[in-house]
Amino acid sequence: MQIDYLRVALSLALCLGLGVAAIFLLRSRFRGLSVGPARDLALLESLRVDPRTAVHVLAYQDQRLLLTTRDNAVHVTVLPAGTPAPVASAPPHDAGAQPASHDASDGAPAP
Repeated sequence: MQIDYLRVALSLALCLGLGVAAIFLLRSRFRGLSVGPARDLALLESLRVDPRTAVHVLAYQDQRLLLTTRDNAVHVTVLPAGTPAPVASAPPHDAGAQPASHDASDGAPAP
């Protein structure tokens, strides 16, 4: 049994050529479907409420969206146009507690 190397090489070249032609054809046909970076979409704020629930504020074009995700569910709410942008929240402040004052001399809290 002899192997005809010329026939093997030509078959390989034909298969490679068909593969390259198929790739170019598919790329030219589906060029408009490529997904690029979303320039109109921005994540403004995200908060994890509990291990299974999260709330996200998104900006899309001129709208603000509130996304609530829980397990396998997503709830989308379009926020009104006058809704202010979220700001970084400070830790909750107890109204009855007095703020700690510091002594400038040693840095320890005053009694």
